[in-house]
Amino acid sequence: MSRVRFVSALIGLAAVARSLSLAFFHPLNWDEIEYFRATDWIRQGLIPYRDFWEHHTPLQWFMFAPVTALIHSPGTSAILAMRWAQVPVWIATFVLLSLWMKRAGLELTSRLAVILLILCSSMFMLAAVEYRIDSMGCALYIAALVLLQDADRDFRFAFAGGAALCLAGFANIRLGPLLALTALLFRIVRPRDRIWGGTSAANGIFAGVIATFALSSSYFFATHSAGIALRRVWTENYLADRLSEGTPWILLHRIGVPFGLQLILRSDRLFDPLQIDLATIVIFIVGAVGIVRTLATRYRAPDGFFTLAFLQLANVLFVTAMKFIYIYHFEIIMLLMLPFVASELERFVKSPRRWAAVAAALLIVSGANVFASVFRGKEMDLAYQDLIMREADRLTPATGTVFDGVGWALRRRPAYRYWFLPTLVVNFEKSGLFESYTPEQMAADPPAAIISDYRLYTWLLMHPALTRFATTHYLPLWRNLWLPGLSARLTPESSSAEWVVPATGTYRVYGSNVLSIHPWFRQPLIFSTYESSRVEVVLSGFPPAAALPLTFAVDGKATPPLNSLSLVRGQHLRVAGRLDRPLGLLIVPEGIRALFMQPAPGVSLDAATLPVAHIRPFLNLFK
Repeated sequence: MSRVRFVSALIGLAAVARSLSLAFFHPLNWDEIEYFRATDWIRQGLIPYRDFWEHHTPLQWFMFAPVTALIHSPGTSAILAMRWAQVPVWIATFVLLSLWMKRAGLELTSRLAVILLILCSSMFMLAAVEYRIDSMGCALYIAALVLLQDADRDFRFAFAGGAALCLAGFANIRLGPLLALTALLFRIVRPRDRIWGGTSAANGIFAGVIATFALSSSYFFATHSAGIALRRVWTENYLADRLSEGTPWILLHRIGVPFGLQLILRSDRLFDPLQIDLATIVIFIVGAVGIVRTLATRYRAPDGFFTLAFLQLANVLFVTAMKFIYIYHFEIIMLLMLPFVASELERFVKSPRRWAAVAAALLIVSGANVFASVFRGKEMDLAYQDLIMREADRLTPATGTVFDGVGWALRRRPAYRYWFLPTLVVNFEKSGLFESYTPEQMAADPPAAIISDYRLYTWLLMHPALTRFATTHYLPLWRNLWLPGLSARLTPESSSAEWVVPATGTYRVYGSNVLSIHPWFRQPLIFSTYESSRVEVVLSGFPPAAALPLTFAVDGKATPPLNSLSLVRGQHLRVAGRLDRPLGLLIVPEGIRALFMQPAPGVSLDAATLPVAHIRPFLNLFK
């Protein structure tokens, strides 16, 4: 029992470390915001696919919809609450996987050791702590494997196993090929009897799949959304895969990251020792050895381990064939590696001396995990995300819309029907399969704010007309949060400008010759999306509007050049002047004192940079 207590204590330490990462040091991922909004919309009574665009299967959103009724925050704490709500799902997954290993004959110590390893794996846990559809998909697939251990003994287990496989697909459609192969495999292998040949258990599995699919699909028929659901989930995902070009070498890059290699995402450094992920390396290498050994030695008597090794090999090939591979695609791969790691561990530990070596290795891995989880992170990115989300909520009316590429404004309606902008939407809009979002549409119903995340940046690069409208009718309060505001660079050759007022309110006029050299007028997307220096504009010290050589007209009617203008949404404002040199002009909602404000150096809304080592932020938590 001393071994069990030792490993259990390390599991507790790993869980605490990862909890700190979940709550404080790990910024929001784009997908978490998407899944939260889909979950909350279902809680509000909206029908997925019919009432809002999506292309993932919806089971997790239905399961967690009641949780969102308890969450009212417009900031990052809303997503963090969903992360905590998801923790029991992962606990159930580990318990079920341990049960599978116990039935397969593995001892408690080795089972706990591999659970410790997975908790210490940054590659697994960085995605696992996020609110994702992968958690429910993985849990249901592991539940299916446990049920199928008794499938050829009892029809009820086979039926329940089939139902779990079907539900796993409704949770995460990416598991589809693996789920289908799992059901079909029982047509050719009988793990309990360790022989090849069909088993009647497959009939129970198929019955469970069909019954569950029919029952689940009845919801879409009852809500008259079956056709659009099929189109969104099946047709559009299939077409998206055909249209996308993928990322060359992405698989090698993902595998190389735990070894400290940065093959395609960084050009300044090929090897970064701080990125080494010891637990993942152990799982990859030892698990691969275990799979090879299993396939080579048990194919004549295919037991549960052989069946799982075959499924895992196919699973790896399925992921390899994907055009885009992200670390969350490895979650199911790493979970299915654990029984083989545990098996190899039991083969190795045959004396107290070898156990001492294993215990030392587990201590080292645990120490590395504490450092990676607690003393490395991107908590400043999380704070900046929270700032932008809360400011967007505070500075826009409840009935307003927001245009961005992720859905950051949790409590505001999206301005564009395709409310987040993954590669699928980009390709479909480019090919004409999705309607675009035009300057005319923006002018007719101006958003209350624009949030310029990376996805929106790439979108605007491909839509220059929309970019021109957006960057002349909105101004960055923070570099990623644009509010209604008018701007123009006037010159002696081009001394007039005209706008459609995007929001009703009182605006103040600021203009100067020095302002004309601000980078906003040359490269607005770059300087309002990425880190820039010396671009902030403090709105003080400008000459009064009456001193500017300008004339103003609202809907064709001349108005005096006052310091403030009372404007109504939809009005046409025109300014003209006789200039002998360039003039930068900003027409800003009253109450704003500065523009182009920047977060701390190295901080970004998209949390795109690598984690950095930190000690002081951690200590500040205990002040």
